[in-house]
Amino acid sequence: MVSTKAATVQSINPATKELLGEVPIMGQPQVEEAVKRAWIAFEDWQLLDYNQRAKHILKLRRVISKNADSLAEMISKEVGKPLSESYATELNGPLDTCVWLSDNADRLLKDQMVMLTNPLLSTKQNVIAFEPLGVVGIIAPWNFPFSIPMMTIAMALMVGNTVVLKPSEKSSLIGIRIGELFEEAGFPKGVVQIVTGDRSTGKYLSESRLSKLIFTGSYEGGRRVMEQASANVTPVSLELGGKDAAIILPDAPVEWTAKAIAWGAFTNAGQACASIERVYILKGKHTEKLIDAIVAETQKLKVGPYTDSATDIGPVIDAAQLDKIVTQVEQARDAGAKILTGGRKPDGLSGFFFEPTVLTNVNHSMAVMREETFGPVLPIMVIENEDEAVDLANDSEFGLCASVWGKNLRRAENIARDLQVGTVTINDCLFTHAAPQLPWGGLKKSGFGRSHSQFGLLDLVNIKHINIDAPGTSKLWWYPYGNNRMRTLRGGIQLFHGSLSSKVAGFFEFLANMFKNPKTGSPLQPKSGDDE
Repeated sequence: MVSTKAATVQSINPATKELLGEVPIMGQPQVEEAVKRAWIAFEDWQLLDYNQRAKHILKLRRVISKNADSLAEMISKEVGKPLSESYATELNGPLDTCVWLSDNADRLLKDQMVMLTNPLLSTKQNVIAFEPLGVVGIIAPWNFPFSIPMMTIAMALMVGNTVVLKPSEKSSLIGIRIGELFEEAGFPKGVVQIVTGDRSTGKYLSESRLSKLIFTGSYEGGRRVMEQASANVTPVSLELGGKDAAIILPDAPVEWTAKAIAWGAFTNAGQACASIERVYILKGKHTEKLIDAIVAETQKLKVGPYTDSATDIGPVIDAAQLDKIVTQVEQARDAGAKILTGGRKPDGLSGFFFEPTVLTNVNHSMAVMREETFGPVLPIMVIENEDEAVDLANDSEFGLCASVWGKNLRRAENIARDLQVGTVTINDCLFTHAAPQLPWGGLKKSGFGRSHSQFGLLDLVNIKHINIDAPGTSKLWWYPYGNNRMRTLRGGIQLFHGSLSSKVAGFFEFLANMFKNPKTGSPLQPKSGDDE
């Protein structure tokens, strides 16, 4: 729950509705000043080599690990997730990213030499260099308020950029703490800037002088960011959520699969862009048993505040999100869906809680099967065959992740290759965002661009081609033109690319005209510093 009062944003504990603090809504002058400071810091930061930047990144790792307990507590308090999830899903990814970057960034972004195949270009050297862009703006979400921005910031800094972070207004305190961690780790002043506020602050950042803008959030928010960034033609990367499908094959182990599906659907109260939001079970002799097992696993889950160590599922983030979930479930029920468990707000809890819910008798006319729910709701369809499973999974405006479950791994991989998403996991789900070695991103309304991995690094640099040649030799493609120059080039094409007989004819045509004046056909007279 977020409310504004005067020029501040309030941070609310979603489990208790307790006011945790207030932060300023920064206006355009403050945002522009932060971007200016980041540009000033960039001048020196970009000059450090990878080893020097890696030392800062590894010190950040130590600072994060030293503060792990207080960070996990802060994350759980501000966004509601159980402490176990704060440790597992918020801290592991950034820590692993620090190690991976320090070990691999230099190797992955070394200058590359490229050889050209055309003999006419044999004198040329070609270097591909990877250079920092400048100032990268990051607009971060609230559902993973530490891991998502922290992993992105670390990657941007490692390649030599500086960063301005705008945290979600629903997790501003964590965003401020991120800035403090970089200070504690000894990063130079201005390298990481934090700007707090609401959508207006994000707008000012999107319209600022940035080299790159990275946004994680809703489709509607991403579309607005694109429009705002377009004024300066600022390149953007967008990760805009999903409606991730799980396809379960008949040979999937029943009890094990049920445990996995329950976790994939309900961890973080279903508030992950990679949450399992649709299940397609291929009909088999264990179909009903599998559905019963999923329901049984769901009913074991304890809903409550993070302060109870036995809690499995915390609250959703605010009243608006809770209302959206309630509306989708009620609409599905009214349209004929069957609620096997859950489907309501639990008694005795004052925060924004919703029971983990399993639905059957659903179809693609229902919002719960088409729109992102972002809550602890799991609709299940039983289908006849693989083709139908793939068609239904691909029948979505989103394309972030999907999962396939079964013992026959070849069959599962064949299905995975037909799914229109950025990531498919076989016999697991959700975890890949925390692995810095693996690319992250989607298709369709899930956005574009890739974060993490070597592809994420390439998204944060200018890929510069440098072509080197010695002076003094005119080129065949330079002026002057003429019949003899045309014959030389025509002969060269056949010599290098034609059939065997064409190569022979091309060789003689090329040789006969190469040393003639392009316009007159007279023999060329060598000149000092010139070949004509």
